[in-house]
Amino acid sequence: MDQKVISRSKEDYLKAVFIAIKTHGTCRNVDISNHLGVSKASACIAVKKLEQDGFVKRDDLRILLTDRGLQLAEKLYEKDMFFVKWFKEIGVSEKTAKEDACMIEHVISEETYSKLRAYLKKNQLA
Repeated sequence: MDQKVISRSKEDYLKAVFIAIKTHGTCRNVDISNHLGVSKASACIAVKKLEQDGFVKRDDLRILLTDRGLQLAEKLYEKDMFFVKWFKEIGVSEKTAKEDACMIEHVISEETYSKLRAYLKKNQLA
């Protein structure tokens, strides 16, 4: 699946849903709001758009990832964690590592990411 089918903002919201579920076992708009530092209204609007795109579904109490949403969210989270870990290993502060990883995950091609990851593993640098 080509992750560029959705915007950077939607990717951030989707990853926030994934992290909330991973951390708390469930996700609500308030969890997304708190994680991203946005209003509950903004979180609600974004979740509706993710639902329209087929990445999440909602019931009365929570937000759930669809298979499509889970597949993309896992890729985004894995890429984010790869860069955070790598940046911290080379001495970047955690705050900067997280900020830079978030920016890079949105612009790096899947080809370059895969090659970089394979190279670093092969050379035991990651």
